[in-house]
Amino acid sequence: MTKVPRLDRVIEDVNKYYYNRWKVKFGKYMKFYVFGSWKFLTLLAAIVLLLLTTLQAFCSVYNCRKFNLGSTSE
Repeated sequence: MTKVPRLDRVIEDVNKYYYNRWKVKFGKYMKFYVFGSWKFLTLLAAIVLLLLTTLQAFCSVYNCRKFNLGSTSE
């Protein structure tokens, strides 16, 4: 990098400290796994939304009382 060994060592230490920070590691993780696979995540969200819409339509037609988790009133 430079012709001064001490300065090279300081630069390496600063880089090592920076890249070991959790914010930097999390940012790299997000960039690689989340932002890199946004097409797949969009498809997955669309499929889940379609399944939930289908379930809601089914329950409105067939009156799914036994699947009602929160309410006990009839």
